[in-house]
Amino acid sequence: MNKKSTNYGLYGRKIAGLIMVLVISFVSTACGSGRKYASENSAPQYAAGSKASYDMAAPHEAPIPEPATAEDSIGGPGFGSYDDGNADITQLSNSIISQRKVIMDGNVSIETLHFDDSIAALDQLVNDFGGFTEVRNVRGKSKYAYSMRTASYVIRIPAESFDLVMKNMGTIGNVLESTSKGTDITDTYYDTQARIKALKIQEETLLDILSKAEKLEDVITLERRISEVRYEIESLENTVKNYDRLVAFSRITIYIEEVDDKTKTEPIPETLGERLSDSFKDSLERFKDGLEDFLVWLAGSWISIIFVVIIVSIFVMIYKSIKRKAMKAAEKAAEMTADKKE
Repeated sequence: MNKKSTNYGLYGRKIAGLIMVLVISFVSTACGSGRKYASENSAPQYAAGSKASYDMAAPHEAPIPEPATAEDSIGGPGFGSYDDGNADITQLSNSIISQRKVIMDGNVSIETLHFDDSIAALDQLVNDFGGFTEVRNVRGKSKYAYSMRTASYVIRIPAESFDLVMKNMGTIGNVLESTSKGTDITDTYYDTQARIKALKIQEETLLDILSKAEKLEDVITLERRISEVRYEIESLENTVKNYDRLVAFSRITIYIEEVDDKTKTEPIPETLGERLSDSFKDSLERFKDGLEDFLVWLAGSWISIIFVVIIVSIFVMIYKSIKRKAMKAAEKAAEMTADKKE
């Protein structure tokens, strides 16, 4: 009897332990599902404000709980809305970007076979984008001169067109190098504006004190200080205006060089056959270029050549005449010497 009761007790404890394990497993599964469901439904609310992330999050159609009333939602009406949240983030991001003060600078190096056409194309590009030329320097007069022509430009372009203008530099010639950089002056810009506001408040205070001053010495001191404050205000306002001009119109420095053969971007030869083939082609190109240069020089210098030939011919004729006379004189002298001996 005691043995049976002991066995029943063991079975009862095993059954109770099994029930506890099943209950714990069920609770854990339910909690995990709840966390997963909450995570999946809250993910779109924290999506980034960029257009790409918004499009990725938009197809998710899981229900989002809304507050019962607008007053119950934290932050005011519509704060819990997914679309409004992303719109606010995007609007805030755009607002921050629009308030940044960045001075853009670009540098472009270009080579061209058609120098005059490239200069005209650059002038047209600046005009089309509503910019202006700040510096223009062209060197060289003729493409047949020893050194090819070059030009250096500094142009100003509306800031919103800076990237587009940089991309269109290939319409002027063969772009060898293109660089751009931005200088962020946001902190300096707004610090200067804050300084102006503080000085204007100081000016108003000084004017108020001046209106109540009675002593001549105080009046003179106040007027001197007011004059200094006004001068500083005008100087800072001019600085802000200059910042505005630099931010509104980006600067691009362009260097154009005339060449007789455009730079070719070909792979470097690796095998011996490729190197021999390229060397043979280069020798033919150099010979052709040298022959063309000689013909061009000959066509441009034929008058000088004829003049030099005539001068040389005259000197040769004079030399030969002098030599003949000298020979005749020597022969006569020899004859006279022979006659005397006889």
